Amino acid sequence: MKLINGNNLDALSDIPDNSIDLILTDPPYNISRKNNFESLNRAGIDFGDWDKNADLLTWIDKVPRIVKKGASIIIFNAWRNLGDIAERLEKNGFVVKDIIRWEKTNPMPRNRDRRYIVDYEFAIWAVEKHNKWIFNRQSDKYDRSEIRVPITGKAEKMLGSHPTQKPIKLMEELLLRHSNENDIVLDPFMGSGSTGVACQNLNRDFIGIELDETYFEIAENRIREGTTWKMI
Repeated sequence: MKLINGNNLDALSDIPDNSIDLILTDPPYNISRKNNFESLNRAGIDFGDWDKNADLLTWIDKVPRIVKKGASIIIFNAWRNLGDIAERLEKNGFVVKDIIRWEKTNPMPRNRDRRYIVDYEFAIWAVEKHNKWIFNRQSDKYDRSEIRVPITGKAEKMLGSHPTQKPIKLMEELLLRHSNENDIVLDPFMGSGSTGVACQNLNRDFIGIELDETYFEIAENRIREGTTWKMI
């Protein structure tokens, strides 16, 4: 396991060739904005400067060199950014196989008289061309490209944790399908370390990169202390 506090473009340059089995990551969505909206105990969408004008694409150019044949890449992001991400993946020799939908069983409240409630997020799943990829079916019939788990609850969040922290259960479901035990999983936007904790729970090796020192310290503590956070 390796945790890196620094710029992911620099860190990716130091990763050995053909060494990564799966990239599972949750980059900034670039959706933050300042406003005075507050309704149903929910404040406006402003997660912080890290979610404003972030470079969502350049790091993808460094991926072909470091992944193994048949590796998968799963990238969460806002629906409005998915086309640009898919195009950049394809320019780098990857094929988009599916859009994965995370359905939130307990979504944040919204003004129900004015808007649809947002109970989902999306991730792109892409693989290398002309190679057999890992897909460990978890259903007796068909695996749907939909995972239904709650948003990260208070019991899983730590004081000062990431405002857009992904549930560990969500990351575990993806790891089970797209990797095997002892595989090396990379998260270039580690945040507070949910992917790393999920890897630890499922016996995957992990490389995490995070620029923000505060979030890096949170992730390091969660992962190195062996936090498992079992879902109830």
